[in-house]
Amino acid sequence: MEIILIVEDEVATREALIELLGKDGREIITARDGQEAMEWLAKVPRPSVILLDLMMPRMNCWEFLRRQSADPLIANIPTIVLSGCTLPAGAKHQLSKPVDVDRLRA
Repeated sequence: MEIILIVEDEVATREALIELLGKDGREIITARDGQEAMEWLAKVPRPSVILLDLMMPRMNCWEFLRRQSADPLIANIPTIVLSGCTLPAGAKHQLSKPVDVDRLRA
């Protein structure tokens, strides 16, 4: 089963992503910020992909990406940054907000 980790502090955006991606039998796990995501990643099976909001409280996107790349257990998990801004250093993929549903599902 495909597992998707959504890291998003805005409730409405998080719920919309769950609604869009939870179809087709995917397991959706959510975290409100990078710190919560790191705690989740330390405990459970690795996700197929991480959708990561750029601006979050506590641990933001840049700090999450830095820690992810330093940890060999999670460094290779594909991570897509969700933002209305330009691609941050360390991010390999970006989807602009509002998210294009067809592009996200691809």
